[in-house]
Amino acid sequence: MARTLTAAALVPLLGSSWRRPAAGSSRSATLADALRALVVDGRLLPGTRLPSTRDLAAELELSRGSVTRAFARLDEAGYVTARTGAGTVVTLPASHRAVALPDRTDGVVDLTVAALPAPDPLLAEAVQRAARGLARHLPGLGYSAAGLPELREAVAARLTARGLATSADEVLITAGAQHALRLIMDLHVGPGDRVLVDAPGYPRTLAAIRAARARAVPIALGPRGWDAGAWADAARVAAPRLAVVVPDYQHPTGLVMNAAAREAIATTCARAGAVLVADETCSELRLDGPALPAPLGTFGAAITVGSMSKAAWAGLRIGWVRASARTIRELIAVRTAVDMASPMLEQLVALEVYKNWDAVLASRRALLRPRRTALFDALREHAPSWEVRRPTGGISAWARLPTPDATRLAATAADHDILLSPGPAFSVDGTFEHHVRLPFTLAPETTAATIATLARLAAELSGDAPEPAEPREVALAV
Repeated sequence: MARTLTAAALVPLLGSSWRRPAAGSSRSATLADALRALVVDGRLLPGTRLPSTRDLAAELELSRGSVTRAFARLDEAGYVTARTGAGTVVTLPASHRAVALPDRTDGVVDLTVAALPAPDPLLAEAVQRAARGLARHLPGLGYSAAGLPELREAVAARLTARGLATSADEVLITAGAQHALRLIMDLHVGPGDRVLVDAPGYPRTLAAIRAARARAVPIALGPRGWDAGAWADAARVAAPRLAVVVPDYQHPTGLVMNAAAREAIATTCARAGAVLVADETCSELRLDGPALPAPLGTFGAAITVGSMSKAAWAGLRIGWVRASARTIRELIAVRTAVDMASPMLEQLVALEVYKNWDAVLASRRALLRPRRTALFDALREHAPSWEVRRPTGGISAWARLPTPDATRLAATAADHDILLSPGPAFSVDGTFEHHVRLPFTLAPETTAATIATLARLAAELSGDAPEPAEPREVALAV
């Protein structure tokens, strides 16, 4: 049965930039582009039934004809299908490019994927050692719901070395951080429960909350990060069951939560009875700047989620949950309804990678630093009016455009073989139309050409003349 999206729920996702059509365009065309952008970045899933043209027109205060023409454009492009008795349903055309593929050969520049190539030859050598070590596990059944004991010990040792004392029975191995978060949602959250999140927040986190039929409560990040008072106010009003934060190199802003905010937010969640989850997927990708504060879990009870996807390779689908031994047992029970265990060979590869973990991290930093420099050099040259804070770690920057055209820019960029994540993709309610997420994971020459094209397209959308090429310092802002 298709999920029905009401007009009232769809309108916030659309934002407002489509109401400002470029010269020679129409509102029906820009509305169609905005709807297509929601499909491209995964906020409108295939099979979703859209509201009727009558209901959507009334909610948008448009003529029904304008909405009908927008739907017709999407139908022609293959993004919706009108089904008798079922209304208008989201579909994917054969040419659809929304699925994030790490290795593209079709000339498309994919900025919706923030990931690096594998640390070669370190990973290849780890795979060879893991394959040789697989033989001793073959007499067994291959199932280990909690994860390979040796890998759990290795994760626990790494967390302990980072300042969060951990034992192996406090670790659950998962198929990546997204899998870990979904298990936590299944254990702690029910339909209608409220979950506190960063705003902007990571789209996959927001998707997990929606999948659990819970309600995300966004708490805005300021230029310097987390507002402890706003968190306390939100917890008092919302009575949340869960809170999810990315304290280290927050995705997408790159901000780092200071020690005072960590202590305050941990205290707030404890008083509210909310389970606090710290996503530490990027925590070990420090490029420069001050050392990180102690892990969030040292300031109070918190579940920690980690992964090898950013710090090692996205193709190595190994993540983990760090929690109390009791919570780990409960998560294992929940897991049996989803999958039986993580693949044995991948766990052995992860274990071998951990044996050279410092070298792996060094290779990631050596790759990321010049790519970050290339991004900011390109922004200074081609988009000096974009405000971007230079992060000290992580994999992405959060850029503020001069005009609220992020969704329109993403739709236009797709026509130029550039896939871009607009600000509303990181929002609960369609805000952040002034922003785009810019990963600094591409090769420098690709980054330079891509930013030049995006800057030109953005200037055309806003009606401005091309940006001057004279370099200047990029403003530091969120």
